[in-house]
Amino acid sequence: MIALFWACVAIIAYVYFGYPLLLASGVLGRRRPVLKRRVCPTISVIIPALNEEWVIEEKLQNVLALDYPRDRVEVLVGSDGSDDRTEDIVRLYAPQGVRLIAHSQQQGKSATQNELVAHSSGEILLFTDADCLLSRDAVSRVVENFADPRVGLVTAEPVYLNTGETDVGRNEGLYWRYETWLRQEESDRGLLAMASGWLFAARRSLWKPLGPDVGDDFALPLQVALQGCRNVIEQRAHLVTELTQKQIRSMLGMKMRIVSKDLRGLLANKSVLNPLKTGPLAIALFSHKLLRWLIPYFLVGVLVTNLFLISRPLYRVTMLLQLAFYLSALFAAFLRKRWEWSPFSVSLSFCVVNLAALIGTLHCAAGRRVGRWKPVRQAGPGRVHSTASCPPNP
Repeated sequence: MIALFWACVAIIAYVYFGYPLLLASGVLGRRRPVLKRRVCPTISVIIPALNEEWVIEEKLQNVLALDYPRDRVEVLVGSDGSDDRTEDIVRLYAPQGVRLIAHSQQQGKSATQNELVAHSSGEILLFTDADCLLSRDAVSRVVENFADPRVGLVTAEPVYLNTGETDVGRNEGLYWRYETWLRQEESDRGLLAMASGWLFAARRSLWKPLGPDVGDDFALPLQVALQGCRNVIEQRAHLVTELTQKQIRSMLGMKMRIVSKDLRGLLANKSVLNPLKTGPLAIALFSHKLLRWLIPYFLVGVLVTNLFLISRPLYRVTMLLQLAFYLSALFAAFLRKRWEWSPFSVSLSFCVVNLAALIGTLHCAAGRRVGRWKPVRQAGPGRVHSTASCPPNP
């Protein structure tokens, strides 16, 4: 029991602290600069949409104003069974070359993206969500990386404009600073195998149709890595968006769906976890993704083994610490209805994230679908109205 207890503690510590130190130390590989220069391949902008009437016009205006040769860009919008004004708005931009591919019934985000790619012709496929706005030079900055023949996919990280609205949003902003640092370290060393769905671009030659119930921003980078190409982050590509999941329930649902879809995508490309085939990339994926999704099981392991060791003074202390941590999360959940913020909200967010990982992995193991794609948007003063407001990434 002692061995099991400390093994679980060690794995948890490794995931959150040991792996970042391993990355920063250079043990998993040195930094590998990317060759960048001005190039202008043809680009297909792929925008899946479901009831996006509040944001789609602003998105199209944003894309059409990009600092990239207009004759080298085609814009395709896929309406996945929208029953609002989305399709009518997109049709207004047909004279400017925007093409609408509409489904009468919802088929899912992956199916919509697959059909849009089938109708596209660009050398570079640029995927972007309807609710994020790009700086005018974002696409040019992204495309510069494709001057390096080793690069297969380029992504950017968003700046959230509203992380301070709730305690859940503040803690999500803190998490994204940690996550962005990890991804940048992996990118610099050729170990990145994920992207940000808000904006990423890939070579058409590396495209493979997406399966149902997988995340495009994870499945496609895995395919790129398996074909021997690099996934990289372009820090100079600025984009802004809003955090729509700002409450516990919505955040739990979103993260549960992400874990379930990404685990399904990883299992479909499980050869990427073979270090004999992908080297340090397998270690990075195992540490950054798979072990992190399994953290709730190790947390349960720590708690259960601690119960068998409670007669020993040291383990009475560790039990009290665990109970205090989980009680502080419950306390924070209770206080949220009365106070805008509590110092215990970090423990609450930690528990929400790991509960989502637990549910998501169980759903994947049981073969359960994670629910239909249903974007959450808002209208009104909270929306961004100008690309000029795009700040540089911190």
